[in-house]
Amino acid sequence: MNTGFVVHTSQLSRTSISRHPLKDGSQVLVRIISDRGGGKYEGSVAGARITINSKTPLTAGATFKATISTQNGQVLLFPVNENGELAQNAVFTMEAVQNEQLSSLLQSLGLNADDLSYHLMQQFKQLGMKMDSTLLSKIYNLSVKFKGKEKKAAELLAILLKKGIDFSEDDLLALLNELDGQRDSQEDKSNQNQEYKLLNQINSIKNTWQLLPYEIVSAGGVLAKGSLGFFVDETAQLKLLNLECNWLSNNHRYLFSLEYEKGLCNNIKMSGEGIDTERLALLLDKKLSGSGKEITIEIVDCELIEGTACGQEEFYALGGEV
Repeated sequence: MNTGFVVHTSQLSRTSISRHPLKDGSQVLVRIISDRGGGKYEGSVAGARITINSKTPLTAGATFKATISTQNGQVLLFPVNENGELAQNAVFTMEAVQNEQLSSLLQSLGLNADDLSYHLMQQFKQLGMKMDSTLLSKIYNLSVKFKGKEKKAAELLAILLKKGIDFSEDDLLALLNELDGQRDSQEDKSNQNQEYKLLNQINSIKNTWQLLPYEIVSAGGVLAKGSLGFFVDETAQLKLLNLECNWLSNNHRYLFSLEYEKGLCNNIKMSGEGIDTERLALLLDKKLSGSGKEITIEIVDCELIEGTACGQEEFYALGGEV
């Protein structure tokens, strides 16, 4: 079975916040994640978690394809059968949260209606954390102290709190530098036992994110620096594998986010700076096409898959029935 890749070339503006659109007429894969009871199910569409109201019993783990149609500002999802024909009496609607609604939501939580606030909410959503206004404000106010690294700081702060790890601002700054490959290799040996202090604590707790900075070296020195991230769910199943690589000689940057379902990779999102991403996607597609596995390759904006890739998380107002 051949793989395929998709290039996202446009984005919709949402105040100062952006998101990738669902395209009218295209097909998406709908996954049923869990049964919430009372005819409500948690599902996934195009990387966004949604709620489905269904009169017909659905099974967690089930998947089906649906065609997207936009009508009167709503996104309608029409399930299709194996022959690509529309199923009868099976449709549900999904409406993206509008600018005004999003701004109101952020303000109701005591947050500024800006990119950092929204990014922080995306990280909370990915980690399954309650949208606690006091906690969100605390992380926001601490994140803004790390100029140029606010979003990454917000991600790490959420992970640390999720894991229940105590830390100081100096610890967090050291962690940010280590993940960015800015560790001082000439540091006095008496202080080396403090290296990776916070990172080791994060990785010692086996839930959510495990983070591993790395270097590619040769006899001539360091060729590239980057980081690996592994995200596991509450059942210890791998959900995401993120790879960032910064090639030092030409300032090329490579970003990959591999999505997993039941232990198998089914989607690869990729981006980069200073590289021909479409050519790289074609080469990767060619390599994977002989594997017999259905893996979609998507070219996306860097901001969607940087860090923990929580930039893919979306917020929707939902309704409709299957």
